Amino acid sequence: DPAAADRYDAALDAATHLDAWDAERRVDVALEALGACTERARPLGTLSVGQRYRVRLACLLGARHDVLLLDEPTNHLDAGGLDFLTRSLREHDGGLAVVSHDRALLRDVADRFLDLDPTRDGRPRLYAGGYDAWQEARRRERDRWEQEHEEQQDEHRRLRDAVSKARDRLSTGWRPEKGTGKHQRQSRAPGVVQALKRQQQALEAHRIDVPQPPPVFRWPDPGVRRGAPLLRAHGLTVAGRLADTVELTVDGGDRLLITGPNGAGKSTLLAALAGALSPTGGEVRTAAGARVVRVTQETAEWEPGLTAHEVHARHVGRLAARGVLRDADAVPLGALGLLDREAAHTPVDRMSQGQRRRLDLALALAARPGALLLDEPTNHLSSALVDALTEAIRHTSAAVVVATHDRQLLRDLADWPRLELDTSPERRHTQP
Repeated sequence: DPAAADRYDAALDAATHLDAWDAERRVDVALEALGACTERARPLGTLSVGQRYRVRLACLLGARHDVLLLDEPTNHLDAGGLDFLTRSLREHDGGLAVVSHDRALLRDVADRFLDLDPTRDGRPRLYAGGYDAWQEARRRERDRWEQEHEEQQDEHRRLRDAVSKARDRLSTGWRPEKGTGKHQRQSRAPGVVQALKRQQQALEAHRIDVPQPPPVFRWPDPGVRRGAPLLRAHGLTVAGRLADTVELTVDGGDRLLITGPNGAGKSTLLAALAGALSPTGGEVRTAAGARVVRVTQETAEWEPGLTAHEVHARHVGRLAARGVLRDADAVPLGALGLLDREAAHTPVDRMSQGQRRRLDLALALAARPGALLLDEPTNHLSSALVDALTEAIRHTSAAVVVATHDRQLLRDLADWPRLELDTSPERRHTQP
């Protein structure tokens, strides 16, 4: 059958093009390198969210598609998985489009950037030249935007003041001193009226067409005394989730990085330190009056229909009711620069994941924490906000503990003390 032979030849060509004969091995290599489940017969429904994601990613990388479209591919990957993914993408011969907030991945694999962040004219920007060129161009454009907006606002204020002064002259300033003739007084009125009209026309003609730039992140310093006792963990264990024991001390101004592969217990340790999880051995002591706040990996769930502003107000109300702080001492939502006015009045169930992540951070900072525990803080945040957050946690007086796989963040915080967790039963201590 000639038609069947043609179909066979086409299928053979496609299989050869895809190197299908080696596909099983490539998938096995990817499963192992990404730390995914290698039991082929195991139902996907029995795996964790992270495990299922790693299985899908391994199959995708093993297939050698002509074009790869990846949405946040570094989520749920540890250091070994990140290295394998980066190497695989750099060796990929086909087209590649990545949506990612992972700065190290973008630096390593991307040469062009389609930036969808807000701009002066509301249009997306396409940048070439690699990660550093993109960031530098963004900074220059932001500086120009801020300057043009401020200049336009200054000019509008000047014109408004000129109208106000002209109006004052019309009502009082044009009147001559007593004893001046009536005709002379009347002859000056038309000139003052015309001056007011000119100023009003100039004000009406002035258009404010440069929108206000989006807010930038600001973290009011909580004023924590350096060295003030905050947290102590003695012989801390969590059976099945944190191997052996952890000993650590966290005081005001301290910095600590927690690293390790998936399953080592980083999130478990932060939960125990925050009092959200009871240890099976040892203890965690929090100093009286110390405010210890944790930001988890995943965004919280809130009542649908509530706006971000309402969620924040209720959160502050609960803190005040528990005596954690007074309403007046809470950091207002607008003071942080995390959400613009529109986002702050958007129902949480209609917010993007990035906006919800920003709200998580705003709720944590509302209490002016003395110790801030951050679990994968770069998840779902833009590179610009991550840069600002990194700068803030380096200089705050609060103690900061960060658990992360983010390679760029690890580079930025390389001078911090580090607690390395792994899955082997060894005693863990803070390392300088």
